[in-house]
Amino acid sequence: MNKIKTMLIEDHNVFREGLKKLLELEENIKVVAEAGSCQEAMAKISKDVDVILMDIGLPDGDGLDLVSKIKTQYPQIKHVALTTYDDPIFIKKAMECGVKGFVPKYAFFDEIKSAIVMTYRGGSYLYPGLNADTLLNLADSGLSEKDIQLLQLLTSGRSQKEIATELFISLSTFRRRLREIFSKLNVHSVEEALTIAVRKGIIK
Repeated sequence: MNKIKTMLIEDHNVFREGLKKLLELEENIKVVAEAGSCQEAMAKISKDVDVILMDIGLPDGDGLDLVSKIKTQYPQIKHVALTTYDDPIFIKKAMECGVKGFVPKYAFFDEIKSAIVMTYRGGSYLYPGLNADTLLNLADSGLSEKDIQLLQLLTSGRSQKEIATELFISLSTFRRRLREIFSKLNVHSVEEALTIAVRKGIIK
């Protein structure tokens, strides 16, 4: 197997250096570039990179925006997110941007290595503990992040007017968005929408 040419994007120098040393001990992985910010990453990225292992929370920009920019220039590069997020909504959004692997920063090194290898081979990697069924349900439902937020707020028992105020939208806009959610879930009431969303694991 050819060595997987890997780029590290991580703003914490100590963590990045430690990870680099561990990766370089692997026979099938070679670290060819590293960066600590979005700007530095864009300056160092090249077609020679196979897989990018990156922190999503970077100091000078949104890591998902960076993924989108890189995918535009180098669509063949695979992306693995090092993240502290385990929110399925965030994971779904990252998948839509082109991220194929998700590993928490507290993971064992073997999990990180597996994510790199599996994404390089064309697969995807969701670390143990993430509910993949929930992600599929989210994708199938067609609900957006804002839709989920609205549904979650409805479980609080507050009035529609109170929730609209919290979301900084008018009551008419709230009701329009609610009708759109009903249409996506093929239901006719708030009770039905919440029942389906809870059953599918979309909200808690």
